[in-house]
Amino acid sequence: MCYINNYIKIGKVTRYNQSGQLTQTIQHDNTGQILYSGPIYITENNNGDVVVSDYGYGSGAVVVTERGGRHCFSYRGRPSGSGLRPRGICTDALSHILVCDGRTKTVQMLDKDGQFLSHLLTKSQEMGEPRSLSYDVNTHRLWVGSRHNNKVCVYRYITRQDALTDEHIPRLDEEAMFSSTSAVEWR
Repeated sequence: MCYINNYIKIGKVTRYNQSGQLTQTIQHDNTGQILYSGPIYITENNNGDVVVSDYGYGSGAVVVTERGGRHCFSYRGRPSGSGLRPRGICTDALSHILVCDGRTKTVQMLDKDGQFLSHLLTKSQEMGEPRSLSYDVNTHRLWVGSRHNNKVCVYRYITRQDALTDEHIPRLDEEAMFSSTSAVEWR
């Protein structure tokens, strides 16, 4: 769970067991520096890393810690440090990190170590501003929700074979769906 104190602009990530008891708090890096100022979305990668979309106040980042809470990296945009307004975040079957960026209005793909791989969706593809993400591990489809135009787009960029062999070349196929209502239409 992400927690933000808006008055002092400090955030933390907390983990609870099935009984609702607090089991872990992640708030500082190894040197005692605050990791989060505005955590808004959270997911866990296949390797157990905790991946957080930290909107921040001034500069946003994708902040990744390993399962035990040790800070691994913070991604702040491409080129390095160019700025990021991270929103929806998820990971895929190959442990890639996918994040919506409100600044560039794109969905960016990072590897599990925080290296930029590609843009999966750009504003030229009729999406508006991507805001939310969900990856379906059964169909290998990425569901992307738009902020302004009430569309949900569904993309497949990983094939079943890619997932089985743990390899792929980032790509989009023609299987995209768009919707402006609750029903999803093939386009």
